[in-house]
Amino acid sequence: MLKTTNELIEHLKLDEQLRDYRVIESLVYAILKCGDKSDADSILLHYLQDPFEYSQLVPVIKKFGDYQYAEQIFDVCIQKNILNEKTIPDLEILEDYRFPNILEVLAYLKFTPIKQLLANLAFVSGSGLESLGIYPYEVTSTAALGLLNFDCEEYQDSIETEIEKCYGQNLFLEFVPALVCKLKNKSQVLEKLYDLGKNYASSDCNAGIILGFSLCGEEGRKYFKEVLFDNSWGAYDGGTGTLSSTYNGMKNLGITIRELYHEIKQLSDKAQLNDSLYGLFRLLECRIWDYESNDKESFTDIYTQLYSWETLTTSNNIVDLARKVDQESEAYKIEQLIEMKMNEEILLKNFGR
Repeated sequence: MLKTTNELIEHLKLDEQLRDYRVIESLVYAILKCGDKSDADSILLHYLQDPFEYSQLVPVIKKFGDYQYAEQIFDVCIQKNILNEKTIPDLEILEDYRFPNILEVLAYLKFTPIKQLLANLAFVSGSGLESLGIYPYEVTSTAALGLLNFDCEEYQDSIETEIEKCYGQNLFLEFVPALVCKLKNKSQVLEKLYDLGKNYASSDCNAGIILGFSLCGEEGRKYFKEVLFDNSWGAYDGGTGTLSSTYNGMKNLGITIRELYHEIKQLSDKAQLNDSLYGLFRLLECRIWDYESNDKESFTDIYTQLYSWETLTTSNNIVDLARKVDQESEAYKIEQLIEMKMNEEILLKNFGR
């Protein structure tokens, strides 16, 4: 077990007002990069004391956890009345901002007893949520995303019905469209979702559409690539949460930074170049904060593709491109961050990470 894990456990023992979430975040990151299941076993014991209180530990549980972890978490949540035998949890639980973390980890670990609850929460019609007069965004979103971890053969009609309710709307249950990937026949639905995102949906309600495109493989790739170079989608907006779906979509489709940079270099329209470079920098920030390794493209690869000089006297790199649209300072800022990640990546190779 890592020394960092012991340090994290000791920090969690402090009174709540003395804990610093940034410190916890850094310790968790180190465990995600260098730890293993033995670290997660110790962390799970603290998580089980109060799954609501220790939501920052969820990434560790997700990375190293298994079905047995999920069983223990589920049992504790039943005992603490966070979950119960009802089809819908109590309103007080639904409104708690920490509840989605429970759904997220159980779904990610493919804990099948939670599947019907996810469906009840994701498919609002007839679920009981309507009678409560409240549709908690985080709960319904997490439920829809949670279903992505399961086979949804029995929900084909429900998925189609819920997606159809989104057509022509400005606002809707944002992540229901992501379930398009679970449909047997996707082509017509994908076309309609593209029309929805392009012509109707608010840019702060289209993350599920973008994610859905990326989860449909080659069928969805063309739509996803259109989104990347169409500023009207707001695909790189971190404030709305859409950026996260765009970044995860790139990972789902295996689209590299190199590939995007090559396409951006071909742009002749200055406004489109400005928007696309802005987007590339935002995606690079996501990559920098992502604890998962990328076997397809290392930070060394990214650095050499974007920042290396063409010759000893000619740069012709991303800094020059950024200078054309007054984003030179941003290019230098991202370069420093990539250099730090490159150093970390090379260092960790010595320890088989």
